[in-house]
Amino acid sequence: MTIREALDQGKQRLAASGQYDIREAAIVCEWLMEALTGWTKTQQWLQATHILSPAQHRQWDGWLQRAEKGEPVQYILEKAWFCGMTWKVTADVLIPRPETEELVRWVAAAHHHQPVSILDVGTGSGCIAISLQRFIPEAKVYAMDVDEKALQIARENALLHQVAVSFIHADILHADTWHRIPETDIIVSNPPYVSLAERHQMAERVVRYEPAKALFVPAQDPLIFYRAIAHFMQGHIRPAVLYAEIHEDRGEEVAQLLQAEGFSAVEIRKDWFGKNRMIKARYPGNLP
Repeated sequence: MTIREALDQGKQRLAASGQYDIREAAIVCEWLMEALTGWTKTQQWLQATHILSPAQHRQWDGWLQRAEKGEPVQYILEKAWFCGMTWKVTADVLIPRPETEELVRWVAAAHHHQPVSILDVGTGSGCIAISLQRFIPEAKVYAMDVDEKALQIARENALLHQVAVSFIHADILHADTWHRIPETDIIVSNPPYVSLAERHQMAERVVRYEPAKALFVPAQDPLIFYRAIAHFMQGHIRPAVLYAEIHEDRGEEVAQLLQAEGFSAVEIRKDWFGKNRMIKARYPGNLP
């Protein structure tokens, strides 16, 4: 089977599975082929008549079978892309999203060349914390997560990108673990914010394969993580700034919660698609 034949076959199989439209299927196949051969999309086109080896053909078919069932290509390859960098991902962590890049770039632009301390709450793959350490090398960055498996992936990504982020095993929802977390100038977070009642609205491959605890919150309390972060910050002695990703339909609710908890200068920003996606707020601290 040639590269052209494999790509055509793969595109048709993935489209027929109902998991992807034909455009998405073509992109997934190009990513898989690049991982299989080491050739970019352009090189694949130039080498279209190259015949895959039997071992490559078996690998190709195995990957397609997984993709046909809806498994995200990032998990198949254990690789994702974020802020222009490659990241290791497994089913223990969320796949980084482009809109989260905007949150990272907001923080980086506001604190460029500043020797600030930063805490990433719920770090997952570590993409936020590690990217910020790369973009603000003067900063001291901490990353915390409740899941040890996620922290291990984040540590591997820190080694991959050669940055010295400090990792902390703690749970923002349980105050008895807060003593492990340092006080910082900035807190950034992409917490779970999708209500369980909205689960049916999400793509099957997200619901089926990505970690539910990193995505969903109770329908009766969708702001649970923002409230917990606010309560944690209320123990800060010095002033601090919060940056967080938010549900597109709950920006005003989060803003009202933060204002009620004593935060000021609340600002909501939209993402590339015009949806309310990020929030910034200042906590005055408890200086005597």
